[in-house]
Amino acid sequence: MRPPLRRRSASHLPSACRAWPLLLLLAACVRYVPRPVDPAAHPAEYRARRLDDARLLEWVGRWAARPEPGRWTDRQLALAALALRADVARARADWRTALAGQAGAGVRPAPGVEAGVERAVSGSEGQSPWVVSLAGLVAVELGGKRGARLQRARARTAVAEGELRQSAWRVVWDVRAAALALASAAADRAQAERELKALVEVQGLEQARYREGSLPSAELARTGAEVQAARAQVVGAEAGVQLARAALAGAVAVPARALDTVEVSPVPGPGCDTLGALEEDSLGALALTRRPEIGRALAEYAVAEADLRLQVARQLPDLELGPGFIWDQGVHRWTLALALPNLLGFRNRAAIHEAEAARSAAAARVAEVQDELLADIAVALRRCQGALLQRAAADSQVAVSGEAAALARAAYDRGETSRLEPALAELAVARAERGRAAVEAQLRSAGEALSTSAGGWRGEPDEPWPDPRVDQLTEGATR
Repeated sequence: MRPPLRRRSASHLPSACRAWPLLLLLAACVRYVPRPVDPAAHPAEYRARRLDDARLLEWVGRWAARPEPGRWTDRQLALAALALRADVARARADWRTALAGQAGAGVRPAPGVEAGVERAVSGSEGQSPWVVSLAGLVAVELGGKRGARLQRARARTAVAEGELRQSAWRVVWDVRAAALALASAAADRAQAERELKALVEVQGLEQARYREGSLPSAELARTGAEVQAARAQVVGAEAGVQLARAALAGAVAVPARALDTVEVSPVPGPGCDTLGALEEDSLGALALTRRPEIGRALAEYAVAEADLRLQVARQLPDLELGPGFIWDQGVHRWTLALALPNLLGFRNRAAIHEAEAARSAAAARVAEVQDELLADIAVALRRCQGALLQRAAADSQVAVSGEAAALARAAYDRGETSRLEPALAELAVARAERGRAAVEAQLRSAGEALSTSAGGWRGEPDEPWPDPRVDQLTEGATR
């Protein structure tokens, strides 16, 4: 016969089985993992960046035409900046932090447990002297505190997202402005070289006439001084090109040498000719609906509103329940305890008044941002109007100097004058065209400022921009 089965008591169970609640509790805990920052890692990565990086080119090609070898547009450079700029990555990390905070805001109070042991030292009369109690602790939030916390967490996430979109928007326009500055500097260098060439030709003709004795030495010396000044202007224009190229590299977040062999071709935007024809009210409406500063200010107001709601909800005390069991000297009892720990919560008036003041300040901030945007529109529109007037005057000057040069060349062809007169007229044309080029650069800058003030990301909706919430070189490549 088989021996009867014996029931094993808890003391005979394996130690691993008895320890499983503790193991489960430890497995649910998150361990701290240190991750120190290497201050030398990022500068080394920055210095190694190249615009011909295959991963970068693939990313840019997803949102624009793939860059040609040695030739980039301002939109392509702006896309590269969105992937490389550390301020965009920082704003994205802040947004993810706020997003993670929503989960914590919705957590309900965790239950607890309370235990007690007593021993009677006299009067037990033969009964057990021990009193053992075990009770649970359950907190019930009243007044909508959890909903107010969730509302505040969502509003803070909206603030972080607004900051992220504003950072990305600023990066795009920084690159655009830097590309325009580089193009203007290159055009000014070309015009300065043309003016120098015309002056050198005039100087050669005057030297010939001086040797003939038909030109005083003072006139020749004055022309020589103008030639030296023109050479200095060419050098200054070249320095301006190098400075503008370095500024563009900084806006893209690549080393300056990465742009040494790259030709930058800014794509013309709507400019003052298109936007300047719109009414100021229409441009103001665009700014108030499209600028990211508005969304961020409204999100900050939502945070203040949620803070006030939370302080009002804290007036109502929370309810704490304590169901338990007591073994009292051999007598078993079930208990249920109730507690209102914050019974005088209606005295939370100081915090409520502070939250109300903060909400009023947030509302004033919204109005302040609106004032700033409308003022930006007004200033940018007047700047465009002034630049358009300057272009008209510069065009007239170029036209007049061109007509004078044509007359001088005709007189020279008829043998009425020497070659010096048409050379001087062509020098005047070169100077007038250089002035017009400078005015054109101012006009493009004014048009870009007006477009920026109106909050337009050029290309929308035909050429959308990537979502700044996505890490462009990692997550964006897999989507």
